[in-house]
Amino acid sequence: MSQLSITRTRTNGFDSIHVHTGVVELIFIPELGGKISSLRDTRTGREWLWRHPRLPYKRVSHGSSYVREADTGGWDECFPSVSACEYPSAPWQGAAIQDHGELWSQSPVFEIEEHAGSAAIRTTWQGNALPYTFTRTIHLAAGSACLRVDYGVMSQSDQPINFVWCIHPLLAIGPGMELRLPPAARFNVAGSFPSDLLSSNIVSGYPFSASGLDLPRLPARDAGISLKIWSDPLPADAAWAALAARDGELRMRWDASLLPQLAVWMNLGAWAGDGGTPYFNLGLEPCIGAQDSLADAVTQYGVYASLAPRESKAWWLEIDLSGPV
Repeated sequence: MSQLSITRTRTNGFDSIHVHTGVVELIFIPELGGKISSLRDTRTGREWLWRHPRLPYKRVSHGSSYVREADTGGWDECFPSVSACEYPSAPWQGAAIQDHGELWSQSPVFEIEEHAGSAAIRTTWQGNALPYTFTRTIHLAAGSACLRVDYGVMSQSDQPINFVWCIHPLLAIGPGMELRLPPAARFNVAGSFPSDLLSSNIVSGYPFSASGLDLPRLPARDAGISLKIWSDPLPADAAWAALAARDGELRMRWDASLLPQLAVWMNLGAWAGDGGTPYFNLGLEPCIGAQDSLADAVTQYGVYASLAPRESKAWWLEIDLSGPV
């Protein structure tokens, strides 16, 4: 029977936690905003998380540029906005929310609970512009290729707090891999390159038609395409998404009544924040609210979540790595 092991070590100069289930290896770097830097299937050696080839890991202060300083890859959390904006509602109207939210630039509190054959990594962040506590608990078990991730946010205010959230894992992709999404999903187009990639700003049904793309298969590395889409609330049986390779599949599933939407960011050789060779990666991002700006979610789309005074909300996500067929 596989044994679960937890090792404290160093990753690129930072203290890190390595968790090995016998099937999956996860590397957690608390000091870098609670980043998960690696999610590897040890049966095949496939690393599912993309790593920036040029940008080093480093601590950055609140208010720094995520794109220029911290877009190193891996798995981050975006809360209470995805893009930079001014908070749109009283009593904090006008407060600056930084790009990719407030969590990635912190050194959050974390704790590890170990049990016989299982472990939980609980990470806790505190709001900067807004008074809240945000938690993420990753559960792993010996011999299992499935991670259960429980999320919670609690208001520390006597006023309502509006938010959007998305998980932000940048996945290591290759030509010919398949992006599998619910056929019933209806997607809104947040932006694309080239601008005429899609004929409409709303696409219903998946796979949809796009110039230069033959979905669900991903194109060559020099495709020069980028696309950001986010869904309307999903039906209960459509709360899933997957990325498939020849030697395995990463599949996500969740409860649509708690976590209603899905966003996808594709950078297929179109752009690089540091001006170097364009990235070839993909963000598969179950989400809450209209992406990416909280201000737009509140004032334009009316699609966001809200915490009543002192209220807590919770949702969950499962990530399963299936082995080679």
